[in-house]
Amino acid sequence: MKNKIMLLALTQSIVFAQFHNPIGGIDFDHDPRYRRTFEPENEEVKSCTVVREDREFLLNKKNYSLEELFSLVSTTESGKEVVKEIEKLLNDKKLKIVNFSKSIRLSRGLSKKTVALYDFTLNTPTIFINFEDEIGLAAHFFVHEATHALDDLIPEEYEVDMIYYKAYKDFQKLFGLDTEPMKELTPYQTEVMERVWDTKELYRNIHSYRAERFAFDQQGIFTGEILNFDDCYIDYVEEHKKVNGLKLYVETPDSHIFNAYGIDRKYIQK
Repeated sequence: MKNKIMLLALTQSIVFAQFHNPIGGIDFDHDPRYRRTFEPENEEVKSCTVVREDREFLLNKKNYSLEELFSLVSTTESGKEVVKEIEKLLNDKKLKIVNFSKSIRLSRGLSKKTVALYDFTLNTPTIFINFEDEIGLAAHFFVHEATHALDDLIPEEYEVDMIYYKAYKDFQKLFGLDTEPMKELTPYQTEVMERVWDTKELYRNIHSYRAERFAFDQQGIFTGEILNFDDCYIDYVEEHKKVNGLKLYVETPDSHIFNAYGIDRKYIQK
């Protein structure tokens, strides 16, 4: 009975792990069990226009162009470098940026409040941006996803994750679990499955944490730079935090990364 209970837990974990962020790590917004039937729209916040490099930007603006987004991001030193590298990928047809439409979000089981996403598993790696959200918010999340797109380690780490995932599936097949998921295992088989599962999860969690920690750090640099002005941008962000639950930090705590991406901190060595 103990082996059956353990196996059931593993099987449930496998199902749960299928709903994962394209770069690794479980994201509750991807899991239908957490999908909300009703999601309120963001409340409007006070209008905020900032002037950067002699150009005005209405942060509340929706349905902005990619050129406007790039211009706002490029008003910081870190953002300027990000845009430069992203434009190279776009010109070389190695990356696409598309509107994160409602239909795309629904097809992925994502919340309407999900502003941006990067998926490198598509034929052409793609950054999805919700151009119907406010440019003053999207700029920060674009930098985050652009950092993923420029992170050369992600494809390699993904391949490693897939190797361990395939190994786990091979052991399932070896022990007949592919056709009989509730099969009672011997103590030896149980030990093997636990070890293979733990190894798979070790690398998945390590890789997910590394990628997200790096992206949030780069996003934080951009956020710190773009808010370092005596204007309404800070109040704009703070009001969104207050009324819409916006989570935007200059220094993103590990706890946010662990919670948002379902990363098990036991695998992360500090």
